[in-house]
Amino acid sequence: MASFSYIGFLGLIFMIFGLIMEGTNGAIMSKKTQNLINKINNKGPYLGVVIPNLFEQNPLLNSPDYTAIDVVIDISGRRFRFGKIGDQKVVSVMTGLGMINAGITTQLLLSFFNVEGVVHYGIAGNANPSLNIGDVAIPQEVGYLKFADYAVNVSKGGSDNVLNNIWYQPEENLELEKCINSTTCLSTTPKVYTVERGTSASIYLDNAAYRSFIYDKFKVSPVDMESAAVALISLQQRVPYIAIRALSDLAGGGSADSNEADIFINLAADNSIIAVLAFIKQLSAFKNGGGVNSM
Repeated sequence: MASFSYIGFLGLIFMIFGLIMEGTNGAIMSKKTQNLINKINNKGPYLGVVIPNLFEQNPLLNSPDYTAIDVVIDISGRRFRFGKIGDQKVVSVMTGLGMINAGITTQLLLSFFNVEGVVHYGIAGNANPSLNIGDVAIPQEVGYLKFADYAVNVSKGGSDNVLNNIWYQPEENLELEKCINSTTCLSTTPKVYTVERGTSASIYLDNAAYRSFIYDKFKVSPVDMESAAVALISLQQRVPYIAIRALSDLAGGGSADSNEADIFINLAADNSIIAVLAFIKQLSAFKNGGGVNSM
């Protein structure tokens, strides 16, 4: 689960190590950039928001709940944007598609910036027959990385970290998008669910038989191409982590001839943002002493 080849895994580790060593030696950034990183870190800590693709990033940047700070830092082809969601300071970054990109980007984020936790969101295929397109799934595991338990039990640097004491409790009145236009709507009203397990691999799953196999054998719900890599790097760096994935399609399609992702991809991206914003607002309220479900 959350699998990639041993050779691919070694390649990922060597690429990340090389990038970090170059950064340490100052070979990939100017003195001006290093000073800017130090300055911005002194204003932290930040919640790291890790996003796979542009169509998933844009709804966040365009949300009225997001306030951009006039600081952008480019490192090794990744653009790190700083802002606020409510009272919560955030640094967001787009990874690009796949496990290698996601792992490298997350390592850069956690190596260079003062990050207290990682929120990873986006769309996913669905392998769970009890869930529907538009639903938002929050897995307690990716493969067998039990980051739900890990997020509760691990502290960073020996100090209390608020992400260690909060787990997302979906609000019953959270309104998710149901229609993409006046004529095309989902038959069910999307909801937010915590699920047992998700999985990741650098392939696009469009096979109904394999979808059934991974659910029956491993109880997988969301299927994506990045979450496991982000989870693994967060685990290694002892930074709390949560994945929030909105379901854009039934992996393998509802019939032998169709896959719904092309139709509902933007609706799913919007629903992932709605859930992420709700989570971060809950987190901010919790940090301010208002309790988990205070908004």
